Amino acid sequence: MREIEWAPLNVPLRRRLETLCAFGWMSLFLFGELGMLFTYLYLLIFGGLLAKTFCLIYGAFIYYDRKAGVNGGRGQGVKWFRNLFCWKLFQTYFPAKLHKTVDLPADRNYIFAAFPHGVLSTGCFLSFATDTTGFYKLFPGIRSRVVTLDFHLLVPVFRELCFSWGVASCSSEGMTHLLTSSNDPKHPSNSDGYTSNAVVLLVGGAAESLNCRPNNFQLVLKNRKGFCRIALNTGTALVPVINFGELDLFDQPPNPPGSRLRRFQEWVKATTGIAPAAFVGRGFFQYSFGLIPRRKPINTVIGEPVEVPKITNPSKEDVQCLHERFCKALDALFEQHKSKYVENYENVKLILE
Repeated sequence: MREIEWAPLNVPLRRRLETLCAFGWMSLFLFGELGMLFTYLYLLIFGGLLAKTFCLIYGAFIYYDRKAGVNGGRGQGVKWFRNLFCWKLFQTYFPAKLHKTVDLPADRNYIFAAFPHGVLSTGCFLSFATDTTGFYKLFPGIRSRVVTLDFHLLVPVFRELCFSWGVASCSSEGMTHLLTSSNDPKHPSNSDGYTSNAVVLLVGGAAESLNCRPNNFQLVLKNRKGFCRIALNTGTALVPVINFGELDLFDQPPNPPGSRLRRFQEWVKATTGIAPAAFVGRGFFQYSFGLIPRRKPINTVIGEPVEVPKITNPSKEDVQCLHERFCKALDALFEQHKSKYVENYENVKLILE
């Protein structure tokens, strides 16, 4: 039996608050979505007249607004919400930092293809859905727009949180809408002071979370080529992004392909679309197990863009060629920076599956 490592009693208040925010964020993403949906349905069915009326009106609004994610969401999001003190506490908990390798001009749009997904994409959330790591200072004029599956943008209340973070749909239609938006500073859509969109896509998705464990850079990328087709259709540069430290936040029991645990996880994913990673973090007063991510540094590195020609109807060969170019750029970015952020980096390589 694993020995429990207890936290000291004399932990400063700031660090306790940081841990509380990390716990709150995990609870929100693990249980908040279902909790909000069930609460809405309960009030709709069993609530009083006022509650039922509100739910009916809100349900009608969601139906009317159901294409909001595909149509670009709510822009950059709500600035004060992206700058809440709780997000800053969450960022300093690790801490999470953002690093740029080259300047990106704000006269064009970009696809930020980010890896690894990890359990809940903590690095991408902090760097691109909040303003805590200073993306807007490093890349002035560029909006960071995280994209996700459409069903997250239909759940009552949770959808409003997503839109407040600037989240939009990861569907082909939704990404194309963002990537073909005007870069003219005088265009009405750029009245917020931004002139381009950086669409942040976690290419590996939920399937990649099943590989999440320290130093296991096993990425789901080999057969993920849809983002390359979208890039070619819109003539959008692909920017490799690596979240170093994302894999150190949690561990998982062994689940190699073919194992009973892996078969169960893949069955749940195929049935529900949710990958049930059997992750192990830490607790409030001990460091051995729990739902809270471990206090490990996260360093999000944004690489040099892979330039992409615009091809309205790209062939399979065009897509494959771009995919190979991107894979080489991603591997080069990893090799260039792994010595700074990965323990025992000499034995760690990117594995593309």
